[in-house]
Amino acid sequence: MTIAGCASIQPAYVTPTGANNVLNQDSQYTLTAIEFGELGSYADPSAGELKKTIQLLKGTERPLLVVFIHGWLNNATSGNVGDFKGFLSRLAQSKQVVEHHYNVFGVYLAWPGKSLEVPYLQYLSFWNRKQAAERIASNGDCLDAITQLSQAARLHLPYAYVFLIGHSFGGLILERTVEHTLRTLQGQKNVRPPWDLALMLNPASDSILTRQLVSDLQSLYTYSPNPVPGDILHFGGHFTPNSGGDPIPESQPTVVELQSDNDTATHNVFPIGTTAGILADGHWSWNQVAVPRTQKLVSEREFYLSTPGNDSYLVNHEIVPWSETFSGHSDALDYNLNHNPVNGVFFTTAPKASETIANSGKRSGTAVAAPVIKPQAWKIEFVSGHDKYMGIHVPFWIVRVPSDIIDNHGGIWSDNNMALMAAIFRMHRPILANNTTVPAKSYVLPVSADVKPPSH
Repeated sequence: MTIAGCASIQPAYVTPTGANNVLNQDSQYTLTAIEFGELGSYADPSAGELKKTIQLLKGTERPLLVVFIHGWLNNATSGNVGDFKGFLSRLAQSKQVVEHHYNVFGVYLAWPGKSLEVPYLQYLSFWNRKQAAERIASNGDCLDAITQLSQAARLHLPYAYVFLIGHSFGGLILERTVEHTLRTLQGQKNVRPPWDLALMLNPASDSILTRQLVSDLQSLYTYSPNPVPGDILHFGGHFTPNSGGDPIPESQPTVVELQSDNDTATHNVFPIGTTAGILADGHWSWNQVAVPRTQKLVSEREFYLSTPGNDSYLVNHEIVPWSETFSGHSDALDYNLNHNPVNGVFFTTAPKASETIANSGKRSGTAVAAPVIKPQAWKIEFVSGHDKYMGIHVPFWIVRVPSDIIDNHGGIWSDNNMALMAAIFRMHRPILANNTTVPAKSYVLPVSADVKPPSH
């Protein structure tokens, strides 16, 4: 039976003659869409959208591949497409991208995040859409698409970079995809995950998998507060694998979650919606699990009802106001890309909730620089011992972000958050004295010291 008001589940960019999923292709940037259905299979049965995207990517020299997975109440043709266009356009105009001749290539991974078109009733779809996102994350085609896109981009190594972004339930999809991939590749040699940096924005996922991964990371690495020799960022210490291997600078995580501190969707709606799902499913029993670092035993329900960025046991970094400034007329996105965020310091320059860059994309125009007011300095730092967050030193950042940068759940396309994303990108690939960048260093998880092969 069909319910009036239900959104179509047919692919938006597939016609009888094939895929028509190239949403932009000009001298600035390329953007394609790849769609998935309710169960996580390619919406185009022939995977034509993926094939066309790979064909274009293989022909793109020096690709800066940016893959975005949207969240709840969005789909293949929603306003997020325009937001993403603005970000890609502005990134393509940045001084660092232009000087290093990178070609910005965006891929919009779409799924039925909006299942109802009926006003107000769409908000009742929380549990249903969460389950859809979990299916997409657990089945294979989404990971297959990310892997093949990465492989196509890396045909152009060393001049290639893969940047994954997921928001809300899209953050859930991305989080589970990358965390399961880290597990699958654990201990392997001469391989790298199919991304250089994975960034989850206000992810609407429970904390079960994150708690497990953080606990494992804590057992796999030993943390030292001393920086890696030659570290030009002067940020934190480093991690040494307990089974042996190269150290990882604390300043260069491969996985980052950013959580707005006034996000009502993940802080309030998520636990309410998840509790409703528990009652509907009749789930009454809970395991006792160990809290990372303290090993205190608590009910696993605590992690199931909270997202990682709202869980006091898991948050390990926060962004706080700082007292530095810079001169010049650049907006913060360009400035942060052009300067290493030494000691974790970066800048914003736009008013709170300003979306100049994203709005230009919605009008399909060339993105202009964000408005520049008095520069505001910020510092990314490990949560202090007196903070309400426990804080665990692991190579996986879970960061609390002020509302001046990400305002509530949907404020991810603010000019200030784009400036923050630029700063995290630059931390991951800092600029050397000769204006080259440090090569991307994606890591795989080391084997446990308990199963390390005996030395001969």
